[in-house]
Amino acid sequence: MNVSRIFKPLLAAVLFAGISCAAWAASVEAVLFSSPYCPHCRHLKQDGFPEQFRAKHKGTVHLTEYDLTEGANNVLFSQTLEAYQLDSAGIPMLIVGETVLQGYPNQIVSGADEAVRKAAANKEKTRVPGLTSEEEKPAPAAVQTPDTVTEPTAAPAAEQTPAAEEEEQDSALSAHQSLFSQITVWAIIGAGLADGINPCAFAVIVFFVSFLAAYKYNKKEIIIVGSAYCTAVFLAYVLMGLGAFHLLYAMKGFRYITLAVQWGTIGLCALFLVLCTYDFIVYQRTKKSEKMLLQLPKSYKEYIHKVMRFFLKDKHSAMWRLMLAAFIVGFVVSGVEAVCTGQVYLPTIIVILKEADRYFWKATEYLLLYNLMFVAPLVLVFILTLCGKESAAFNNWLKKHLGLSKFLLCCVFLGLLILLLATMF
Repeated sequence: MNVSRIFKPLLAAVLFAGISCAAWAASVEAVLFSSPYCPHCRHLKQDGFPEQFRAKHKGTVHLTEYDLTEGANNVLFSQTLEAYQLDSAGIPMLIVGETVLQGYPNQIVSGADEAVRKAAANKEKTRVPGLTSEEEKPAPAAVQTPDTVTEPTAAPAAEQTPAAEEEEQDSALSAHQSLFSQITVWAIIGAGLADGINPCAFAVIVFFVSFLAAYKYNKKEIIIVGSAYCTAVFLAYVLMGLGAFHLLYAMKGFRYITLAVQWGTIGLCALFLVLCTYDFIVYQRTKKSEKMLLQLPKSYKEYIHKVMRFFLKDKHSAMWRLMLAAFIVGFVVSGVEAVCTGQVYLPTIIVILKEADRYFWKATEYLLLYNLMFVAPLVLVFILTLCGKESAAFNNWLKKHLGLSKFLLCCVFLGLLILLLATMF
């Protein structure tokens, strides 16, 4: 009996089966989108999830990671969201075949293994651009020339140079950034200015100037107190905004919480639009601010006045004490005043937050821009005070233009509502 005749075909069959199994096993593509500014993403990296995932599914899964702080990856992320028809851009995002997992550790840890099993069993393709097979890519549109109409075939991916691909992606990214900037920057400027001149904030400014005049502060003292107060207000609102911004950003990985916050903000924005419209109509008819709904409660106004009197009544204190007192007053007043001004601030933060995954530092710049616009009327009032304007003039100006300020706030709420709804659909 010739053993080799039996052994050789058997060995060939085993090798063929092994090669077939290996080819099948290595057919699963996985993609991980993350950002170093996302706390859940950092947690994922610190726990070593990518390495553990690769080791656990070695020979079965090929995992590709994309950092969203690196230019062209933002375009790829946007294309992926469109390919999977995703409304939420929560990260970290793990894609395995047809399965999309968002949020660490909740969804990604609990669903990763099942996603791999499902993708391998059903031979699912991962629909991330660049990972899709050539035969599944759509054919390009027909190109018409003056003489002929041709249907060109798609060039193989290998024929496109990396430089050309990078240039194309950078161009798309620049266009997206430009559009975002054009839409958002004027909305941020308008919201910040309207919030700074709204009756809540401006009434506090007027009282502060009146207080300085009543206690007969000289020009040097007004400069010191005013500068410290304005700086404190700016820093307080920036810190409150950054706190809310980072809290909401940290929750972006939780899809349903994010949706609840977004729809809740839309509802509040719609409510404030209705109330602001009511205030505008009432004031235009009666010329009385007492009947307006969107204003600081009387108890809050009294508390603000008490804080100012307590810290700033002794104008003969040392300059550093006077500056410290004004700084403390600015922080305390900002915290109380935020009950009213937050009506505009929170929806603005939600609008900015929508693009934070792609343009984190740009979003932070918009937050700073908003607060610069918010504090601009306060700075202007102090400059005019130094030029000899009396507090009564500011009070008269506020009463004269109260209807206009309410109308502008209506426009701001309407604009923010449209932007918020646009980001949801």
